[in-house]
Amino acid sequence: MNAFDDYKQRLFGANYVEEAYDVVNPLTRSPETVGLARDLLTALISTESGGRLEALCGSPDEWFNFAVTAARIDHTTAQQRLLDAALKAHPEDVDLLCERFSFEYFHGSIAGASTIWQRIADLGEERTAPYWRYWSYRSLFLARYLHDKAGAWEFLDRARQYVIPADLLNIFRHYRRILVDGAVNPAAPAGDLTEYEYLADEVQKKYREGLELGIENGYVLATELAMLLRERSAGKPKEEADQDLDHALELLDEAERLYTKSDNHPIVSIYIEKAITLMARRRYADALQIFRSLPSHRFDESMQVMHNYAAHMTGQPETVGAPDGRGGPGYGGDQGGRLDQIENRLDQLERLLAAIAEQAGLLTRQPE
Repeated sequence: MNAFDDYKQRLFGANYVEEAYDVVNPLTRSPETVGLARDLLTALISTESGGRLEALCGSPDEWFNFAVTAARIDHTTAQQRLLDAALKAHPEDVDLLCERFSFEYFHGSIAGASTIWQRIADLGEERTAPYWRYWSYRSLFLARYLHDKAGAWEFLDRARQYVIPADLLNIFRHYRRILVDGAVNPAAPAGDLTEYEYLADEVQKKYREGLELGIENGYVLATELAMLLRERSAGKPKEEADQDLDHALELLDEAERLYTKSDNHPIVSIYIEKAITLMARRRYADALQIFRSLPSHRFDESMQVMHNYAAHMTGQPETVGAPDGRGGPGYGGDQGGRLDQIENRLDQLERLLAAIAEQAGLLTRQPE
């Protein structure tokens, strides 16, 4: 029996969503097995499987996680089928309905999304208001697909009255997505939430509000706001650009202070953004220190170029990243080169000590 048949037998033997998820999900984590995961999902949703998908039992959360697994490997057909099967079992679950609504406007049609939204609206806000997806997904739909940024903004503003503090991060992050990212209605009147500078200013205010509230995982907001400031510095006079970049660096310092130590929120992303911002600020020595602290597997070609440029500008050696992943460029890299450097330094030290000893009359040099 080959690998596919073995996994398929386990998958088709599952009676619960969690069991099926446990078969497929681990395979999506490695490039070598993603294809196998896709094939298994295709088999599961096939009409030839005799309705095997609909026969699975599980909670809304389990169905949701299984659909997210399909989305992660871009198997949109499986994602849709999983969401539809989930809603057949749990037709009034708000998170599942919102996810299906989001799927429809990304991959289906505006008309289809509007139909699903009506199902959500029919539940009434006393049911839907506590769910952050209700506010975030609807606001994104209004802004990007109906070109109603003002309506999206007003809708998202209301969320803070209902959403629990632990979910507020998802609300505040959507201000950028609805105001800065996405399409602008060409028929909108002048000044009707269309000017980039104005919108970016409003996003900054909202992000700052979120930080002042001390919301959970606020370092994510600080990092994203720093990125926005770095982007906004482009094209400005040097003095103004430097002010934006310095403000971004202050926010990244704040992001470091707010870091939660959670494995799901690696601090490496904060330091990468900080290194890039320091490069833009022409603080090459500081950027180089960060580059040389990063794990080598996080270095792509562009980051290697930035590291080498920073090294060149500061008179430091250019070195390649460590193959063992212990550190970035300059740490644990070319072992032979490092040993040569150590030997040269020891040579210099011995000569220096000999010269000092000779001056002190402690050593009589032998003729060379």
